[in-house]
Amino acid sequence: MRPRSAVPPVLVRSPSRTALAVSLLAGLAFPACASLKPPTLRVQNLGVGSVGVTGASLHVTFGVRNPNPEDLVIERFEYDLVLNGQRLGRGYVSEPVALRGFAEERVSSQFNLNFLSLPGTVKALLEKDRARARVRGDFYVREGDALKKLGFDSEAEVDLGR
Repeated sequence: MRPRSAVPPVLVRSPSRTALAVSLLAGLAFPACASLKPPTLRVQNLGVGSVGVTGASLHVTFGVRNPNPEDLVIERFEYDLVLNGQRLGRGYVSEPVALRGFAEERVSSQFNLNFLSLPGTVKALLEKDRARARVRGDFYVREGDALKKLGFDSEAEVDLGR
């Protein structure tokens, strides 16, 4: 028979639910710190194409910049275009855009304007040389096997090319 030790036995407890929740949240928060920064988008130029009685076509050129060191692929993006405070409508770019780390690319979009659904002030605005262009919308970026939706919103003074 062995002699008993004077040291009381150590109780081993299983982790509490709170401790498990804290460690789970910490594990989820760490990847968020290293997550993908959203690309930036800015209107660089608006080219006014043909203008008819009922509408016009605009050629919108964007500068899209990747603020991340890693390469990324924007599968597509959708945007609302606003000129001098007047919403012109919704446009999109459906072709993928590959951006190297910290690089910027020019991307173009054809935007059709319907004068019947817009006030006459828009037609007068298109006859000017410059305008304040605001664009806001969503990028759909490939991250692993999933598409991640990243919002953008920017404003710039642009030339209205003919």
